[in-house]
Amino acid sequence: MIQRRLILALLSLAPLLLVSAQENDELGLWNEIGVEKSITKSWDVGLDLEYRAQNKSRFSAGLGTSYKLNKYLKLGISYNFLYTYKPDKFKNKDTGEVGSESWEVGYNHTPAHWYPRHRFSVEATGSIKLWKWLKVSLRERYQFTHSAARTVDKLKHRVSYEKKYDFDEDWNEITWYEESVSDETEPKYYAAFTDQVLRSRLKLEYDKKRFPFSPFVSAETHNSVSVGDHMLLQKIRAAVGSSYKFRKHNEVSLSYVITFDMYDIEDNEVVRLHDRKHAICLGYKYSF
Repeated sequence: MIQRRLILALLSLAPLLLVSAQENDELGLWNEIGVEKSITKSWDVGLDLEYRAQNKSRFSAGLGTSYKLNKYLKLGISYNFLYTYKPDKFKNKDTGEVGSESWEVGYNHTPAHWYPRHRFSVEATGSIKLWKWLKVSLRERYQFTHSAARTVDKLKHRVSYEKKYDFDEDWNEITWYEESVSDETEPKYYAAFTDQVLRSRLKLEYDKKRFPFSPFVSAETHNSVSVGDHMLLQKIRAAVGSSYKFRKHNEVSLSYVITFDMYDIEDNEVVRLHDRKHAICLGYKYSF
C-alpha cells in the first residue's frame, strides 16, 4: 500500500508543476536514445543521442563508460559533442531626441546560427536502497565545456533624420526632416570560451525486482566555477517521471523537467536571467 501511494504521489507532481507555468515560459520537447553494452559485471560502455527542441535547440552525441566499484559507488567518464542553436538577437539603437536638429533610430541584428561545443564529464554516483524498493542516489559531476571561437555577420540598420530649412514663394520659412536609411554588415566575433560546472543531483526512485515501472523524482543544481573566485549558481533543475522496462533489453522513459535559469555566461560575461523552462522528455535505451 505504501509503495502504491509513493508511485501515485511521484506521478502526480508533473501536472502540479505544469500549473506553475506562465505565458512567457518556454516549453520544449527533449528526445533521447541510447545503447549500453556490458563489458563485465561491473563495467559498461554506452552511446547516446539527444535532440532538445526549444528556443535554444541542441543536438548532442555522447560516448561514455562507467565502472561500479561496489554496490554503493559507481564512477563514470564521458565525452559529448554539442551542436547548439543560438536564436536571433535584436538590440535597439536610438540616439538623439525626436524633433531635435537630428536623430537616429535603428537596431543591430545578430542572425540565428548553430555552433559546436565539446564537453567532458567525470562523475561519481553513490546510492543506497531502503526498504528493498526505494533507491536513493546522489550524483556529483564535474563538467568541462569548450566553445570554439566563431564569427557571425551582424546587420546594423539605421534610419537618420536631419532637420532642413527653406523658404516658400512668399519667403515664409518652412522646415522638414530628411530621412536616410542605411544597412551595414560587420563581423561579430565570439571569443573561445571554457565553462566548468559542478552538478549535484539527488534522485529518489522506486526500484523493485520484477516490477517494470520505475517512477522517480530528482533535483539538481548547476554551479559554475569559471567566474570569479566563488561558485555561481546558474540553474536548478527538477524532474519527475518513470521508466518502463520490456523484453529484457529495452527501456522507455517519460518525464517532465523544469529548469530555473538564474545566470548565464555570454561573451565571457555573467548575465542575470529570470527564465523558467519546461520540457517533456521522451527516452529509449537498449541494453545488452
